[in-house]
Order: sequence, then structure tokens, then C-alpha cells
Amino acid sequence: MRRSRPFVTTFALDTATPNPALAIIRDDGVVAEQWLGQIPGGGRRVLEAAHDLFRSVDIVPADLHEIVVGVGPGGFTGLRIGIATALGLGQALGIPVRGASSLEALAIGAAAHRVAQSEVVVAVINARRREVFAAAYRVLDDAALMPVSAPRAVDPVELSRSLAAVGPCLLAGDGADLVPLAANIRRAPQGDADRITAPALVARVRAGGERPVTPDYLRLPDAEEHRRRRLGEEVAR
Repeated sequence: MRRSRPFVTTFALDTATPNPALAIIRDDGVVAEQWLGQIPGGGRRVLEAAHDLFRSVDIVPADLHEIVVGVGPGGFTGLRIGIATALGLGQALGIPVRGASSLEALAIGAAAHRVAQSEVVVAVINARRREVFAAAYRVLDDAALMPVSAPRAVDPVELSRSLAAVGPCLLAGDGADLVPLAANIRRAPQGDADRITAPALVARVRAGGERPVTPDYLRLPDAEEHRRRRLGEEVAR
């Protein structure tokens, strides 16, 4: 028989990068957390990893009250896997599924490493194709964010130039090394400050940052880009 629980137990996951993050959170406390590491096919191991995570802390899916999933921006395949996993579990269990921005979660994690509260946090995800997904925020108390620049897919050099007028900035994320550093820009330390954490997704939802559970691609997929290029070439002949 399922025992009565005074807590809200949340399963959170993010698959926007090649380093998927999972966590089980009870109210605001982290019960268990895991990263799958940057290995080929990491996104496809999410459900298997979730099973191992549940078992490690003696929790079964029926104990969950909600699911929070990162909606990107990020890799197309990874986002589809993560969101499909979350929606499938939510439907099977009859519990709500809530979305959170992967860039905003990254900014929340990096904010603890600012040298001053006025330092702008720039969340950067490697978007491939010589671009990064990036957004800049002033991070307030309780995981609240004030946007400085909206999420976009951008050339890393252009991003660095655009930050010149922003003031002191802290770059974080797996795309940060692609961005040329300037006098006003410094790099976040590697570790939790530099990767998306599943608890940060939950913190954003708790702070009022819930998003629709739909992938935020920010740009067209490769297949659509190729299709449009072929059509253009055919028209030009």
C-alpha cells in the first residue's frame, strides 16, 4: 500500500546537451542526482538511467507527484528524447509534467560563482554548425531572473562582441569555450557551475519560470535546412 507522503516528490531531467542530467527532488531537497556523461547515445540511455536512479533511493515511479523537464534549446534528438520520456511517464502515472528553460537552469547554477551580484550570467550551449545557443541574465534571489538578452542561436564571435556593452559577464555551459574572452568576460569554473543541473530546472519552476512542454529549438533542424537549400538550388536552375 502506498504510504501517505507530506512531500512533493519530483523527477527532473534535462537532455539539451550531450551530458543529460537527472534528479529526484523532494520539496526543495535533492534526494538523488546523476549525470550520464558525454558519451555517444547518452540521450537514449535516459530511461535506463532513471530506472537506476529510482532504485538507488528506493523510489518507484508511483511515488512521483510531478515531472519537470528541460525544453531547451539544445540538440534536436536529445530534446525529443527527454520530452517524450517526461510526457510518457507523466501520462502513464497521471501526474503533471512541467517545462523549464535549459538556458535559465544553466544560469541559475552558474550564479553561485559570481564575484558580485551585478555580474551578468551568460548561459551558453554548443549548438554545433559554428553557433551557440545563448542568453544573458541578471540572477536575483530565489532563482528569479531578469533577462538581459533573449535566447538566440548566434556566432560565438558575434556573441562576445555583443557582450562588450553589457559589463562584467560570467560565461557558463558547454559552449562557453567557443566564445572569445574579452576584458569584461570571464569563464565559470568547470563542474556544477558549468552544466545544467536538474534541481535548477525545478528551482526555475518554483520561481515562476514554468514553460510549455514543447521543444525550444530556436532554429530549423538540419534536415529542414538541407531541404530548403535543395529547393532553392532547384529553383535557381
